Amino acid sequence: MTPEALIDTDRWPLNDTALHEQLHSVFCAENVVVLPGFIRHEYIDELVRESEELMTVSYRSEVNGKVNVVAYDQFPAHSLLRALYEWDGLMNFVGKVLGEVKLFRYADELGALNLSSMIDGDDLGWHFDQTDFVVSIALQPSISGGEFKNAARIRSADNDNEDIVRAVRNGERPDLVRVEPMTPGTLMVFNGRWSLHQVSPIVGDVTRHVALLAYDTKPGTESNQELKFTRYGRMPA
Repeated sequence: MTPEALIDTDRWPLNDTALHEQLHSVFCAENVVVLPGFIRHEYIDELVRESEELMTVSYRSEVNGKVNVVAYDQFPAHSLLRALYEWDGLMNFVGKVLGEVKLFRYADELGALNLSSMIDGDDLGWHFDQTDFVVSIALQPSISGGEFKNAARIRSADNDNEDIVRAVRNGERPDLVRVEPMTPGTLMVFNGRWSLHQVSPIVGDVTRHVALLAYDTKPGTESNQELKFTRYGRMPA
């Protein structure tokens, strides 16, 4: 199976210039783009089965919450998620959404592609990312909880906006927080460096699976050593 076969290109034609412009305009205005049904529904079960198998080798990270993480070097050669991440067609499409001339996959043996799996009681606290943007694919939601809450671009390179950030963390500015849909097959691109976000506590015995795909506007990007240790519990071999 080719990576392109996983994508509903009737709904989301990857080479459509008008679509690129539309999605880029949304990203500029809202700092997040959500594409429901990006992955064809008939392949979701297969991707969930892959995720369940991968989760057996995951690392239990308990920094700012609890989540099971599978690193890039743990995805086997036959992985559909790996094939999708390593396909230039998807990377180029994401670049068009962001308005970038060219993107590059991470050079990080651990952080380039991750599976984030959360079970009953897990959560992820409010945080900012070290990267300008994050690409995620929702594979399976929990029975309840597991909401992705995002306060878009509430700080900038010129202004940490500490009072507003503190107010969001304390639940005092719900007007700035939006819950993004994480239905199976949804692709999301959002600005994680400047947008405060969290995942609410998972409830129930169904695991929440999300794939995280790392790209950058320059080649050779890697996560720092502190992030590698806290997220994966190790360094690359």
